[in-house]
Amino acid sequence: MPRVAIIGGGISGLTLAFRLKQYLADVDIQILESEKSVGGKIASFRDQGFIYESGPNGFLDSNPSTLNLSKELGLSEQLAPANDAAAKKRFLLLGGKLRMLPSSLLGLLTTDVLSWRAKLSIAFERFQSNKQNLPDESIYAFAQRRVGTEIADKLVDPFVTGIFAGDAKLVSYQAGFPRLAAMEKNYGSISKGLKAARKAKQISNPGGRSSGQLWSFNQGLGTLTDALAEKCGKSNIREFKASNLIHDKETNKWIIKGSNGESESFDIAILSCPAFSQAAILKNHDEMLADKIASIPYNSLAVVVMGYRSGDVPIPLEGFGYLTPSSENRAILGVQWCSSIYRGRAPAGTVLLRAMCGGSSRPEMVDLDDDSIAKIVYRELQASMQIQAPPFFLKVIRWKNAIPQYMVNHLEKVREIENLLTNHPGLYVTGNAYKGISINDCVENAETLAVQISRWWSRARETIS
Repeated sequence: MPRVAIIGGGISGLTLAFRLKQYLADVDIQILESEKSVGGKIASFRDQGFIYESGPNGFLDSNPSTLNLSKELGLSEQLAPANDAAAKKRFLLLGGKLRMLPSSLLGLLTTDVLSWRAKLSIAFERFQSNKQNLPDESIYAFAQRRVGTEIADKLVDPFVTGIFAGDAKLVSYQAGFPRLAAMEKNYGSISKGLKAARKAKQISNPGGRSSGQLWSFNQGLGTLTDALAEKCGKSNIREFKASNLIHDKETNKWIIKGSNGESESFDIAILSCPAFSQAAILKNHDEMLADKIASIPYNSLAVVVMGYRSGDVPIPLEGFGYLTPSSENRAILGVQWCSSIYRGRAPAGTVLLRAMCGGSSRPEMVDLDDDSIAKIVYRELQASMQIQAPPFFLKVIRWKNAIPQYMVNHLEKVREIENLLTNHPGLYVTGNAYKGISINDCVENAETLAVQISRWWSRARETIS
């Protein structure tokens, strides 16, 4: 019976454990989590009638991984689709005013957010020369190359803020936005790629609703991680802060040592904790591998959750919320209108907002005390949404090292890490530091790794026997 250690009980580790229990007969899986509860950045809270998230607030069904997993776990009745109209109506803070983002290519060509020069650059993007085998570049440089600086500043920059809370001039185009990279490579332009994708959807699903619906659960995303933990077995999840990893060559076992001095041996060791934690655990085992993993940077984020009485918010909250381009030099990255996105997130007569602060542009904000952060957010909401009253419900959540940043040439770094891992059979790494930061990416990558590990174990058993 194989004994497997999964260090880190976030969505990646939990999904991996769930699949390995299906693929490996009589497997003993131990999830070793440094915190008191599993789920990682995914956590849902209920307080004074509000339901709010400390981390991600949903997943898209354009990649069906998470939706399919949810249904397999028996959560179909608890799934909560976002208000489709609100999810598609998004705003930018430009010149101190909220401006609605176009939701289609036609909208981009008719909006007053962009100049006529920028619109021409979109219209003629399909005729741009297609440079094959380009080296990796930032998503900002890519946008500049394809559609010009104005669109890079006004649209791409806040788009990257919304995903990575990062700097568009540093985030890798190929690693951070692989779908766009594939469109340019396969079709020569993004507009041609989008047209081909729409046509493929129509053929595969004639007359059906297009994918891209945002989902959560009635009681928040924590429903998913709680269900996974239940399926994996609560007795197989332990609070254990791993500090060191040793390979015993005589027994071919992996010895995992804890910070309190305890140690255990396993046939397979999988690190699904954040990259900086993986590096610390691996430092004494393979310094080169550890240093390569440690070179993946993270930024920090403060999430400010606010409940207001509806009458204190003078503008209609008909939309997803707004993002702020870095050129605006504002103190917060953006605000989500949570009670407009999902039903049941706020009691009657109230609304729930969630402001994002920090990221690559304002890393110092995470170190401020709650009152200081709240005052900054209040001032921003006065300017952007004309809210004069303070919220009657307030929570500040800090995430040090919140989101891994896929810098230019990130994919090359991942390949080097994978090559170094081939020197250590039975040792694996996973998580959102490598091949996608979304919930869908984590679920899909964990499921792929589960297949890889089960096949390796079958071959290893045959070799031993």
